[in-house]
Amino acid sequence: MDMEKIYAELNSAVGLPGSKLLNRIWEILCTEEEILIASCLPGTAVEIAEKSGRSGAETEAALESLFLKGAAFKSVKNGKVRYRTARHIIQFHDASILWKGASQEFLDLWVRVMDEEFTAMIGSLPGDVKLPSFMRVIPVGESLDARSRVLPFEECARIINDAERRAVVECVCRKSQKNCDAPLEVCVQLNRGAEYAIERGTGREITREEALDILRMAEAHGLVHMQENTTRGNVICNCCSCCCEMFRLMKHTGKKWILSPSRFLAEVDSAACTGCGECIDICPVNALVPSDDESPDIQEADCIGCGLCASVCPVDAIFLRESRPEGHIPSA
Repeated sequence: MDMEKIYAELNSAVGLPGSKLLNRIWEILCTEEEILIASCLPGTAVEIAEKSGRSGAETEAALESLFLKGAAFKSVKNGKVRYRTARHIIQFHDASILWKGASQEFLDLWVRVMDEEFTAMIGSLPGDVKLPSFMRVIPVGESLDARSRVLPFEECARIINDAERRAVVECVCRKSQKNCDAPLEVCVQLNRGAEYAIERGTGREITREEALDILRMAEAHGLVHMQENTTRGNVICNCCSCCCEMFRLMKHTGKKWILSPSRFLAEVDSAACTGCGECIDICPVNALVPSDDESPDIQEADCIGCGLCASVCPVDAIFLRESRPEGHIPSA
């Protein structure tokens, strides 16, 4: 097999053509036989066996291994199980880091892929190019102005309550970056995401109450709730600004469209503010800055509407007000 050619094709398939670091990731993650099978995706096991020239049993064993390693994904169409590669580099990153055989070398390689190659690719995009945001912020519920219209997909508690199944997995960003000591097991998977984590053995099923407890713990540690930028997301991430790949990518490239803020902005009641500075310390994007008087100034262009500032204010001098239209968030 021409491994370099196969690696190049797989790298292009996951959205990072020309990567050299991914070659080593594939090498650690998969046997040569599995790489051959991966290069024949997408398709059913029967179709892939025909493409690869391998027996049905060999193909099914390789596909199951690729699935457990986060290198292949299953879907069911017309009663048949089909396999595909990751839709993009972020999905490949998140799935493979939870592989039980992941070594420190493997995790360190992923840090370099994201910090060097992926950042360089996004950073090279022309300034007028804006892709759909990768993730969006969900505000802390208690921080919202009572007059605001809060949509079902903007409130973590309702998202958790509406889910049919829930699981929790480790945060892949903190697992690889290791830049802080915030809790690891805080990534809440929902519905299909939960089923995927449970089937792979990378997550454990949790109850509605356990999921809500995880969200409260995340808020206490100053973590930002985020979800895929859609109303039908299958995960609630709880992110720190020092490890989260989205925060890091936005910081290193200066492209704010990477992370979609919530529909809300922080507002300070200067008369009630005592100037303790708790809000300034917890803001993950440094949107609150000291001012000449006791109350902080809010840089609205930087505020992501997470509500952490309001959640730590000891005198309730900060709240989130509705400032963006409902269409700010995709409808599907």
